[in-house]
Amino acid sequence: MIYHSGIFYPSDKEELEKLATQTEKRDRAKAFILPHMDLRRCADLYRAVFSSIPDGTRVVAVLPLHRPPLLSDKDAFLFSSRARTEHFITGDVRIGHIELPYADAYEKEEYSLELLYPFMTSFCPSSELIPVFSYAQSGKDVRKLMEVIESLDEENTIFIVSSNMTDKRPDPVPERDRMIEILLSGESILDEYRKGHITACAAPVIEAVSRVIPGKWELVGTVGDDKAAGHAALLRR
Repeated sequence: MIYHSGIFYPSDKEELEKLATQTEKRDRAKAFILPHMDLRRCADLYRAVFSSIPDGTRVVAVLPLHRPPLLSDKDAFLFSSRARTEHFITGDVRIGHIELPYADAYEKEEYSLELLYPFMTSFCPSSELIPVFSYAQSGKDVRKLMEVIESLDEENTIFIVSSNMTDKRPDPVPERDRMIEILLSGESILDEYRKGHITACAAPVIEAVSRVIPGKWELVGTVGDDKAAGHAALLRR
């Protein structure tokens, strides 16, 4: 189901295809961080990231929940979308499921998954997309998420984390740049997140990916007009 068309990305097919037009292919990378925001402001970051993902690669998208799970899901913090073919505006996207509780309710609330669809149809039309929604908070949660990531970490699999660098704030750029600096340094971010010193919404997910996938984060780019929250894209080879 499509829930967020015309809100965080254009509902017009031609306009959407222009945003997701293929660019020159870049060297392959293993993991990425992309912001969730109006695609009209950050499509260049998405194009740069997807240019490093060969068609046919399995794409695992780990997407943060911004509110606690429903009471009916009180014993769970990881959820996976149902297997299906999503008939999106720009083409079909093949969605895969892993053995986690279904994410139906969270797809309605979180728009980050749908931001990937136009780029999947343009850059990776043959690829499978596996969405994993996460409300990881504690170190124990991070270790469980690491197990899930490790179980999916095959040669032909890449990981995308959807995360903004900051929460909403009047002047996000200093904290955004500090978050980027910490990621580039390779420092652990979980303690800083739990102390409230950083506010990246998927910080525990980034921590889990960083522990499982070898390498260092590299900056792809930032959003130039950040005024309400900080946004950036990074990759890990």
